[in-house]
Amino acid sequence: MTTELKSNFLGRVFAAHYMHVPFRDHILRLVVRTEGGQFRSASLRRVLHKHYDISVGAHSYGSLLIPGMCDSKTSIGRYVSIGPNVRRFGASHPITMPTMHPYWYNSDLGWVPKSNDVRRSALVIESEAWIGANATILPGCKRIGIGAVVGAASVVTKDVPDFAIVVGNPARQLSVRLSDVVRKQLLSARPWDFAPERAAEIFSEITNPVV
Repeated sequence: MTTELKSNFLGRVFAAHYMHVPFRDHILRLVVRTEGGQFRSASLRRVLHKHYDISVGAHSYGSLLIPGMCDSKTSIGRYVSIGPNVRRFGASHPITMPTMHPYWYNSDLGWVPKSNDVRRSALVIESEAWIGANATILPGCKRIGIGAVVGAASVVTKDVPDFAIVVGNPARQLSVRLSDVVRKQLLSARPWDFAPERAAEIFSEITNPVV
């Protein structure tokens, strides 16, 4: 974890044994609070990475960081903003099979081996993206681009380009954020790769107005 994230000894121990701890979600919320909230908690990121196969960059926050809201194989970049009740699904019920009930593909339920699991897709949510409240991200989406916006209650079925604004069900591109010049400056300088102090300096050096 980077120095931008806070952790403590108890938080590290808790993260390592998270699955065996009673009232673990309640304790996780307390640990996250002591480490500066979702923006800065290293223990939260350890829990998500170790136990849920979800990686989260520094300063990102939102409902996809709550265990159970996001499927595995998800990578969330830095400074990502995620609204309430956003869900990300990496697989669908197997509609081509004789039965679609999870008993017959989810090994955690005890009836089948892991080899029976449905194919689960990976997703990368790039840095500086903003996903509005109640959005749903379906398996067909593999990437949400840098600085992209997903409108509230949208259903995302395919990739979202860098800086695109998408809305609706299914989500369609409405427009592109910022001018071409500003987008190129941001992609060149990559302020999201830096701690807030340096990122603020880079933003101030980009003189084109935000539109």
